[in-house]
Amino acid sequence: MTLTSLTEQFAAADLAVGGDEVTFGSWTDAVRRSVLSFQFDCEQPRAFAGTISNRTLGGVNFVNMACARHAAYRDRALISPPAGGFYVMTLQLAGELRLAQGDRVAVVKPGQFAIYDSSEPAAITASDGYRSTCVRFPKAWLGERPPDGLMARAFECEPGLPAAVWGMLISLNRNLESLGGHGRVAVRNVMDLVVTMLRAELGGPERPGHREAQLREIQAYIEENLDDPRLDPARIAAAHYISPRQLHVLFERADSTVSAWIRERRLEHCRLDLADPRQLDVPVAAIARRWGFHGVSHFGQVFKKGTGITPAAYRQRARVHLPR
Repeated sequence: MTLTSLTEQFAAADLAVGGDEVTFGSWTDAVRRSVLSFQFDCEQPRAFAGTISNRTLGGVNFVNMACARHAAYRDRALISPPAGGFYVMTLQLAGELRLAQGDRVAVVKPGQFAIYDSSEPAAITASDGYRSTCVRFPKAWLGERPPDGLMARAFECEPGLPAAVWGMLISLNRNLESLGGHGRVAVRNVMDLVVTMLRAELGGPERPGHREAQLREIQAYIEENLDDPRLDPARIAAAHYISPRQLHVLFERADSTVSAWIRERRLEHCRLDLADPRQLDVPVAAIARRWGFHGVSHFGQVFKKGTGITPAAYRQRARVHLPR
């Protein structure tokens, strides 16, 4: 998928959640309520028209906006402690955004995204034909001290993790009202991916314990899917929005490999079933298929290599030691 097609996909999704056109005064009031307090400048306020929509769940605001050329800025006088507790991340769908914060200036074009800190002064200039999707979220998600170089920097929403995460954010935005009791959990899980994406974009340090928690989650996924003979590193990596290389690194740090982990977990379940007196009449081939082995011959080779004896011999040994 190309960057152009991704941008078109996001722009099409954004159209479904736009609001009615409003005047400059109404639009600026809506921005202050939905995003942050700004002062605004507009060369032709009487000719200005804009749309804005705001959806909120789990402390996260999903804001879509479209408007004409204007400028907005925040200085210290507008930043109160409660209003300084957010980060705002914006995906550019059309037009151009110029974002200045600290000593950095980002020019954000369609297919790019940027983030800024609500506790610091910022200046924004939007071109004609401006359209964006913004996500405002509490600083606790990312940490009060974000990685260096994150604010006011244009990132490419390229195929891979950025496109996957933004696709999920936009899908959440479109379906927020219909998520029911699962909505808050969905928002929390996607925001965890947002944090992973932002740290990956900078190559910065991860949260303490993040790799361990990610490995446990992947191991649980493997356990739940051992019966599927198609389970492989590529599928596991795709299910967790990481590359196969990142997956292998996780297991290397645990002194294992993905394939070895899958094989050992399958063998462990097969050993338990072969030794189970309630399953003495279940064919070895059926047990092998139950735990994802491709065929009885392959299973026999893997089993003997792992245990030193054949499945039939293992079952016989277990039978001899059954209580009488």
